[in-house]
Amino acid sequence: MVSGTSTKRSNARGARRAVAAPELSRESLIDHALDLADREGLDAVAIRRIATDFGVTPMALYWHVKNKDELLDAMGDRIFQSLSIPPAGADWLDQVRAALVSLVDVLRRHPGSVDLAMARVLLSPEGQLLAERTLGALRGAGFSVRQAADLARQALFTAVMLVQGRPGAEIDTHEDERAAKTAAKTAAIAGLSTAQFPNLVDCAEALTNCDDEDAYYGGGIDLYVAGVEELHRKAAR
Repeated sequence: MVSGTSTKRSNARGARRAVAAPELSRESLIDHALDLADREGLDAVAIRRIATDFGVTPMALYWHVKNKDELLDAMGDRIFQSLSIPPAGADWLDQVRAALVSLVDVLRRHPGSVDLAMARVLLSPEGQLLAERTLGALRGAGFSVRQAADLARQALFTAVMLVQGRPGAEIDTHEDERAAKTAAKTAAIAGLSTAQFPNLVDCAEALTNCDDEDAYYGGGIDLYVAGVEELHRKAAR
């Protein structure tokens, strides 16, 4: 009797999983992997784990990707597919700003997979076009090949740093634990001696939480663009 009840419960759970599992395709596989990385960190992206989420065997995934490396590459490419490419011919500094804004926007959507952007930006069609436009704007403003390449690379570094370093992001932590981890950091800083660390204590909340993401990202973008503009001004002098 107990065995029969257990079997019924197991069948019911299996049926619920079958209903809840999304339909497996290459597109849904990539989307699910990106979502998983955002929720639990990039280390959580594993073939066996994803197969379980879809209610299939790991071998079923290999019809859509050859291996995990191909899946990670596809995730990086997917991030850049929604890039907004600034039009050529605009003011060069506006074009550089627009490129960085676009980079930040797409990386913000999938913070858990930001590391993949570094490897795929020059290998994805959209990333290649954005790089071409940005390099053209910088070289057209008078920067040398080396200077333009360095500034374009630093734009990507800036975007990655802003997303990974956003206060409270904790992108390498499971979503259920992020709030507690952030709260612990805030409490540790706020609990320091006010006599020795008055500024750290005053800034504890601001250093560990982001109450205005648009202002945070906008400030970082402004800082990079101001630096590029100053370099151009110095070269002109």
